[in-house]
Amino acid sequence: MATPPSRRRSLTHRWLLVVPFVWQVAAVPLVNRVSAAPLHIPFPMLWQMAGVLLTSVLIGVVFRLDRAAGALDEDER
Repeated sequence: MATPPSRRRSLTHRWLLVVPFVWQVAAVPLVNRVSAAPLHIPFPMLWQMAGVLLTSVLIGVVFRLDRAAGALDEDER
C-alpha cells in the first residue's frame, strides 16, 4: 500500500551513511602519505580506528533520525 504524499517522510538523512565509505576508501591516498605516528601508532591505523568510531556515531544518528521520521513504524506492519 502506497503512502499518501502528505504522509511521506524525508529520509535524506540516510545519505550520512556515505561518509564512512568516503572516510575509509576515498581518503586512503591522502592518509598513506602522512608519516606522523601519534601515540606511536602509524597514522593510517589511527585513521581506521577513528573511522570505526565515526561510523558507529553516524549509524546511531541515522537510527535516531529514522525514529523521529517514523521510518521504523513502517517495519512493524
